[in-house]
Parts: sequence; structure tokens; C-alpha cells
Amino acid sequence: MSKFVELARKLDSIPHLDLGRSFEVERLQAELDSIDSALFVPYRTVSRYKQLIANNWQGLSMVAPHGSIHDDLTEEFNGPPLDATWTSVAEQCPYMKQVITELGGEGQRVRLMRVMPEGRLTWHRHGNETSVENGKILGGLRPNWHELIVHVPVRTNPEFSYEVIEVPSYQLIDFMTEPLAIHRKNYPAGEAWGFNSVHVHNVFNRSKTEPRYALMLSLDIRMKKTFDIVSKAVERYIANGEGPLMPGL
Repeated sequence: MSKFVELARKLDSIPHLDLGRSFEVERLQAELDSIDSALFVPYRTVSRYKQLIANNWQGLSMVAPHGSIHDDLTEEFNGPPLDATWTSVAEQCPYMKQVITELGGEGQRVRLMRVMPEGRLTWHRHGNETSVENGKILGGLRPNWHELIVHVPVRTNPEFSYEVIEVPSYQLIDFMTEPLAIHRKNYPAGEAWGFNSVHVHNVFNRSKTEPRYALMLSLDIRMKKTFDIVSKAVERYIANGEGPLMPGL
């Protein structure tokens, strides 16, 4: 098993991972305030809940194929982000560019996303039913095995929650008689966190008045810079017992 696949296997079991990187909130927020609010457009989806998602979730791209600000705001994205370059919005935000580059996001897929007050998405997961380990047994890995979703909140509030449910619990629980374990975490502004997208997950902005803005990076753990940051964070998480370890998929 390669070191990259081994790291992916460990990441699958961690609902929320503190990457140990903090950034200057005031500088991030100043750049956010410099962006024309009209550039935040609804996220596109083929979900039956597309109107709910469009109302609650808007954004723009910082790094995207061909430098497009809006073309990549969808899950209708297949394969690596070919020709992913900085967008014009990123070019006017040098500190955000610095944050993205430090985490290994240059040339990847990076968006600046807003969740409206009292907004939520739908419970969902990325990839398919194949786990890293079972995928190897079956002769392949799930398509997104190397992806780690990282959030850096720029403007948030104490009532915003990132939530993860273990796939086995979600699929097998008797909702009438058993409690459903939900791993909840509020990520502080300026901190980089890995958000488990392989298990079932959602976000909730329970504030009635404050939107949440965050950089959302789709990082590739095979890239050296990202691998070094993430592998050290995983080692700390396990060694220090920083949180639960979820069962395999």
C-alpha cells in the first residue's frame, strides 16, 4: 500500500481534522469585503433540492479550469481540474492567494463559498460506495480517493456547524429506537480544517442574521506540500486522541 493510499485510509476515519494552520482573520476579511457581492452566484446542482441549495449556498471560484469565476460552481465536474488557474477575483486577493498556496491549492479546485443565515445543504457524500481498502480488493480505488476537502472560514459565527455521520450508522440505524451519532464541529475563522466528505455530511448555519464565508479547497494528498501538512496533522490527531475514529466504509 502506498503512503498516499495509507493516508487516505486514515483520513476516511477522521470526521474533522485540524491541519494546524492558522491565518490572519482581519486580512482575510478585508479582502472578502473588497469583493463585489454580486459575484456570489448560486451553486448549481442536479439535486431535486436545487432551489433550496441555490437559495442557501452561493460562491465564486478562486482557482478553476481556465480561470473561470463561475463555470466550476457545480458537482458536474469530472476528473482533475485541467488548466486550473487563478481567477481574476483571486488576483485581487493576494493574502487569500498566499493561504491557498501554503495549503497546496494552487492548480487545484478552490472556491469562496457563502452559506446564508439559517441555511443548510442536504445530507450527501462524495464519491461512491467503494472504500479505499475494498476498492483495492475489487481492483481499483474510488475515483476521489486522493481528495481532501479543506475549509478555511473567513467570516463565521458560533452557530455554524460542520456535521458528519458515519456511513454504516446512516445506512443501518433504526431511527425509531437508536440515537444517531453526528460528529459536529465549529471551525474558527482563519483556521484550516479537513472536512470528511467521504462519509455522509452537511453544514448548518443556525444563525438568523450572519452568513458564513469560507475558502473551500479540494486538495490532492498526492501533492508534496499537501501530503506533508495532512500527514503530520493525522499523526497528531491519532497520537493525541484529538477526536473519534470512525469505522471503515
